Amino acid sequence: MAIYYYVNKISGYNDNHVVHAAGCKYLPSQETRLFLGSFYTATAAIQQARKYYSTALGCDRCCPVTVKKPDPSE
Repeated sequence: MAIYYYVNKISGYNDNHVVHAAGCKYLPSQETRLFLGSFYTATAAIQQARKYYSTALGCDRCCPVTVKKPDPSE
């Protein structure tokens, strides 16, 4: 079943924008989040978020996925 995912428009530590699944207790307010779409995996949602913010990472609580950080030299 697909889940709705959002990314925080406001960057946090190390200029990271955090991706959250719908229902996460750390989901930002509507004004400070961007709807990414519905995905079957958190990895797919993070990949979508990186189209907007190259430093996007998954929330430790709702999207605990190890995703390689982008290499700026590529």
